[in-house]
Amino acid sequence: MPNLTLITLTPPSLPVGYCPLNYQTLANDIISGTQATFNSSIGNSFFNFGSTTPALNNQVYPWLDEKGNWWVRVNGYWARQHPVSINSSERRIFAGPAADILSYDGGDGTATATLMTGPMWEIDTNFDARFPVGVGAFAASGTVNVNGTSTTTSVVGEDKHTLIVAETPFNEHTHGVAQLAIPNNDDYYLVGKTWSGLGSYPSKIIQGAAGTGGGGAGPSITTGEVGTTNADKTGNDSQNAIGHNNLPPFYGVYFIKRTIREYYTK
Repeated sequence: MPNLTLITLTPPSLPVGYCPLNYQTLANDIISGTQATFNSSIGNSFFNFGSTTPALNNQVYPWLDEKGNWWVRVNGYWARQHPVSINSSERRIFAGPAADILSYDGGDGTATATLMTGPMWEIDTNFDARFPVGVGAFAASGTVNVNGTSTTTSVVGEDKHTLIVAETPFNEHTHGVAQLAIPNNDDYYLVGKTWSGLGSYPSKIIQGAAGTGGGGAGPSITTGEVGTTNADKTGNDSQNAIGHNNLPPFYGVYFIKRTIREYYTK
């Protein structure tokens, strides 16, 4: 086993005929004459401990504070390195005002980051107005790329989508109206208006099939056309297209990444 003794004590050599006056004098002479030698193979093992900043003449030694954090003197600061590297791919979610990011996780509240000052985290704008999706393959849209904003088939998300004909059942069509029976032999019947017996028929008089004593069928009536136009059916005309909201209920947050600030400081 190597000698791991940090300090070697060498007792004094008392002169021949030495006779102390009392025991206290003997103790003092032994202590004052003892030499201490540091073991250079172990190195300097001094460090500061406590809640207060170490004195100037002790700042060459590391400082262990009362919270268990180790600090060293760097560029005029008591500093310790942030556990997340400045070029890390780690991202965090921050729920709160953007201004509070400047002081989050040890940031000093100022906007510009340097090695020793400024914010520890900043907003990653690549996530602005985007939902994170696990990397993998969609059933019909290809594979999601790492850090990509689209799939390999270039399918991207939409916050509001305009329906095309293939996505809606509302193709151009009409609705029939049940025929009305004519109650007598009259050739005409009325819709929503009383016939005044004029020789020329009012606009609301609708001609039906002639009756033969037992009445006849009324006219065939259809509604106007509804749905997409012919041009819409090609998928190139959005004249009557319908847009709908794709967003689920959400709460806005910031995705943040490390800045270039490397050290916590005191």
